[in-house]
Amino acid sequence: MLNTRKVSALVLIGALSMTGCGDLLDVNNPNNLVEESVQLPAAAEGVVNGSLRAVSRAASDVWEGPAVVSDELYWTGSRDAWGQLDQGFVGDPLNEFTDGAFPSLGQATWMADYAVNIVREHVANGDATNALLARALLYRGMINLFVGESQEDYVFSDKQTSGTPIGPANMKSVITGAIADFTEAMAGGDATVAQQAQAMRARAHMSAAIWDAINPSASGCTLSDGTGCALDFGAAVADAEAVLAAVAGSDWQFNVGFSSSSTSSPQHSNVNSRGENQWDQTLVANTGPGGTSRGAIALMDPYSGVADVAVSKAHTQYGTNQYAPLTMASERLMHLIVAEDALNAGDAAGFAAAINKIRVDLDGMSAYAAGTSPTAGVADAVVALSHTRRANTLFMGLRLQDMYRWGLTDPKWQAASQAMTSPGMMLPITVVECRANENVPSCG
Repeated sequence: MLNTRKVSALVLIGALSMTGCGDLLDVNNPNNLVEESVQLPAAAEGVVNGSLRAVSRAASDVWEGPAVVSDELYWTGSRDAWGQLDQGFVGDPLNEFTDGAFPSLGQATWMADYAVNIVREHVANGDATNALLARALLYRGMINLFVGESQEDYVFSDKQTSGTPIGPANMKSVITGAIADFTEAMAGGDATVAQQAQAMRARAHMSAAIWDAINPSASGCTLSDGTGCALDFGAAVADAEAVLAAVAGSDWQFNVGFSSSSTSSPQHSNVNSRGENQWDQTLVANTGPGGTSRGAIALMDPYSGVADVAVSKAHTQYGTNQYAPLTMASERLMHLIVAEDALNAGDAAGFAAAINKIRVDLDGMSAYAAGTSPTAGVADAVVALSHTRRANTLFMGLRLQDMYRWGLTDPKWQAASQAMTSPGMMLPITVVECRANENVPSCG
């Protein structure tokens, strides 16, 4: 049938050509857009919205790989490359799913930078507002932060002009570049964008410190007392406290949304539709064939012994469809930043107060007090921090880094995997880039 249709179409084109219709391809389609049209002031807001769409999809796409490596998701389907990630082989550039997600990052980083450059020029010419520029900067900062958090190495290219890999030792600079974008976005005059940018800057400052902890050879970070490297969260705390002053008690979230008419979410499709990956069974009891039917909350609160309320709320948020929102930053994350800084400073009372802002004020759970778990002292506080951070940052692209810095492993990790042999390793530049970019060494 396909061959018959092709021949019929060719015959029809030939017949029309012979009847004097001219060149059928020589038409003026008002729906065609060329790059010059996109660069016009009238298109500026659409370009910024397009940037957000690309950033949202990339976050969903790229975060799924580390989520499967970590103890957030596990492989239940038929595609072996997900199983490879589940077993801790995070550094394989040939993995079909991390390779499939890599172009999403490239598209998003290019589009976000393109939007900033276009709008900045329009602002200089008086054709766009600083508030629109602030949004563009926020989205560029977001995708660059996600690159710095999730990638072992990266390359920024411009269309057919190939970029040069940044190098694993220099990846923190991508995070600090995001911090600069968030700082500029905060000054754009839009209160909502300023609050979102400050929350993202708090996340970025913390991620920069965590990067030091899981990349000690690059950062010169020295190990301390078993809790990881001594980290400086001062800048993150200042931003977190400012955000909390405005939102405390509201369970505020900065989310990006998805819908059938705008942006699809690859992660939700794989988890909620295809069932290729599912919530780890330490989080949710999965009872269906292959573990694809979610049951009761499995992660118990270590102090009260009841199902963790934060996991239950996240389970409701992510739901069962393909278009649930993803959280970029939240009030809960801000409290966790304050809590960990207090713990690092030896401020037991400040740590308990910050943890209880989540446990008691947001979730109605019993208050944390040092010494109330089977362990005591600093170890008890570390248990509280690790558990609370895991339950309250689900699917935000942060868990694998936390596992690395706290020396946590997943039972499914193989002894030869990079997660076991090279803790701290994140996603590599993949083969799709290696084959297209002469500046990237061969991936095999």
